[in-house]
Amino acid sequence: MNTAAYPILELVGLRKHYGDQEVLKGIDLRVRPGELVCVIGPSGSGKSSMLRCCNRLEECSGGQIVVDGTDLAAPGVNLNQVRQKIGMVFQQFNLYPHLNVLGNVTLALRKVQGYSRAKAQEKALAALARVGLADKADAWPAALSGGQQQRVGIARAIALEPRIVLFDEPTSALDPELVGSVLQVMQELRESGMTMLVVTHEMAFARAVADRVVFMDGGVIVEQGPPDAIFGAPRELRTQAFLQRVCS
Repeated sequence: MNTAAYPILELVGLRKHYGDQEVLKGIDLRVRPGELVCVIGPSGSGKSSMLRCCNRLEECSGGQIVVDGTDLAAPGVNLNQVRQKIGMVFQQFNLYPHLNVLGNVTLALRKVQGYSRAKAQEKALAALARVGLADKADAWPAALSGGQQQRVGIARAIALEPRIVLFDEPTSALDPELVGSVLQVMQELRESGMTMLVVTHEMAFARAVADRVVFMDGGVIVEQGPPDAIFGAPRELRTQAFLQRVCS
């Protein structure tokens, strides 16, 4: 099958509600191989809920989630197998404090993918090198800066060689001076061809690096398009008002 002919991730009519509150109201979104899609919008617009539904960390209330040709909601689907194709980088770093950096990155390689200790360490060290932390393999999470911890989180995700990596506001918990190092790693991953769906408040990053920008508000996609179109000439009044607030 020609992988370029179909999306790695496809959301069709995705809905999510918590009790009577509907936070996703029919999301249609496709992410193609090698694409970096940035999702922007005000707090409470449903961005993170959408991202967490993509690997069923949150159960959707309706619609389809298709990852690399497999519907995550289909009866009998091997969810753990499909999740190996979906890397996830969280707002909080979610590192295990009782494991050193190498232990954090090798854990899923050994427990989920079944690699030997030696092979898992080889893959983990290669991933740490990609994020500029090969020299921190023996360090403990508490000894790292927030930016370094987040880069370990990225290494943990890419070590599994996923088809797509989801980033849920990866810089929101960082001090401003640490944001740049994480965005630089993400830009290098994008240049290497990694498929990425990024929920972010970093507008300059989205404008400079994204292939496509998606603006969400009120549980719907209001508009999407190339960064120059969204930031330079947004069509919708809600997009214009949001960007005026955050970019002025």
